[in-house]
Amino acid sequence: MTSLSIMGVGKVGAEVAYLSTVTQIADTINIYDSVPSLLTAQKLDLLHTGIDINLNTDPEMLTESDIIVFSAGMPRTPDIKTRADLLESNLPVAREFCRMIKNYDGIVITITNPMDANNYFIQKESGIKREKCIGFGGQLDLARLKYFLSKRGYDTKGAWVMGEHGEHQVPVFSGMKEEVPENIRNEILLEMRGASMPVIKGKGGTVFGPAYNVFSLIKAIINDENKLLPCSCVLRGEYNTEGCSICVPVRVGRNGISEIIECHLDSWEEEKFSCAASHLKDLCRRV
Repeated sequence: MTSLSIMGVGKVGAEVAYLSTVTQIADTINIYDSVPSLLTAQKLDLLHTGIDINLNTDPEMLTESDIIVFSAGMPRTPDIKTRADLLESNLPVAREFCRMIKNYDGIVITITNPMDANNYFIQKESGIKREKCIGFGGQLDLARLKYFLSKRGYDTKGAWVMGEHGEHQVPVFSGMKEEVPENIRNEILLEMRGASMPVIKGKGGTVFGPAYNVFSLIKAIINDENKLLPCSCVLRGEYNTEGCSICVPVRVGRNGISEIIECHLDSWEEEKFSCAASHLKDLCRRV
């Protein structure tokens, strides 16, 4: 028996709830939102699928869940330049979330931006083991990286992403069979930084890409896939980094993160990762 809670059922949270419902990935789904009218509407919309599912809207059930997806808070809009600019708005939401999950021993998936800083804060504030506090964003960044590589005719096998889910994301090219020259790397990095904005401007926010990849992460946990994924987690010396949550290669299964993989980076990637870690340490010091 697996129970899944989703805290915050706006665009992405609601789509994750929908995917989880139609695939029946969990035996029980619990959704919660601070806006009662939205919560009621999302519950009814899910029930109107006609799918036989145990669906609840009880905040008290959060701590009874095997997995909680934290997707509450203010989303990014065209007026918000970077995800990091959301820290002051969304940190109080993360603090309230930690109050609601006191003594929780399950797995938290952090989506709310700035994701890395919020994931660091939730792990620190709640006391959840770092292996069970997983920041989502790297899978989406990797999907975008592969899209930009394939547009240029590259075989995307071996491509990876690390760093911040934001301006300081780090595309990793050194694992690919074909060499990607520095000018192309810089072009792709620039495109990745701006990848979400056309979607945000056109439809008000990214939905399908994040939701599908969050669902894939949930599935990897529930099915104990021991899957290699780019996720944000709190480092304690890995990659010579501590004091922040940052995206690195990890193996994910039923108990959360089972292993942090320390892979080789070339000089271009190492410099970018060092900048990302420095930026996130500064951001995490503010929480």
